[in-house]
Amino acid sequence: MTPGPADDPTAHRHHTRDAYDRLAPVWSATTDDGPFNGGLERPALRALVPRPLAGRVVVDAACGSGAQCEWLADQGAEVIGFDLSPKMVHEAARRCGGRATIHVADLAGPLPIASDSVDGITCSLALHYLDDWGTALASFARILKPQGWCVLSSDHPSGPRLPGQRGGYFDRELVTDRWVKDGVDVVQHFWRRPLSQTVDAFADAGFVVDRIAEPQPSAEALARFPDELAVVVGTPWFAVYRLLLR
Repeated sequence: MTPGPADDPTAHRHHTRDAYDRLAPVWSATTDDGPFNGGLERPALRALVPRPLAGRVVVDAACGSGAQCEWLADQGAEVIGFDLSPKMVHEAARRCGGRATIHVADLAGPLPIASDSVDGITCSLALHYLDDWGTALASFARILKPQGWCVLSSDHPSGPRLPGQRGGYFDRELVTDRWVKDGVDVVQHFWRRPLSQTVDAFADAGFVVDRIAEPQPSAEALARFPDELAVVVGTPWFAVYRLLLR
């Protein structure tokens, strides 16, 4: 039997990187103003980011094509972004035009950022690509200053089941989804886990949960994307957490 992504974490990370390399040229155009990322998740994540940001050093972990880096820079932050995908990093650097330091790095390994050097971290819909969150969260705790914060999002633990999903709510399971964005067709694999495992991972890394958001579409978003977002009304889709160091 050929090993699957759950059996080979390195192969899984390569698959994730390659999928996002393929998506990089179309990612900004298909997500920035789209129903789910632009209209649902990003407003909720940004609402939990502590203000003011002027003069603060903020890391955007798994920055994708740079939408969050650009927003943080617009708020006056000194921004460090990184992503697993070299092509996403290229897009983010081009988008930010020198207003952010962007480089290639992997959440699954220790981050090349100095300890106690940043005021805050954002991480949008990325941790669920990892089975083990320990290294990533430990890196976040290490690089944050003592009063630092982290705002991150993931798929909701009680979100709709995906085709082929076999386990129940309490199972940690690698699930599969297919995305087609502007003609780019990719298969993505990511992990579902119950809320208890999520909060345990935060606590093990030295964080406490300060706030949780479970975003629902705004009236404006529903008016713009009625077909796409109707399924979200009354249904948990994303979870956004604001974490503080103990």
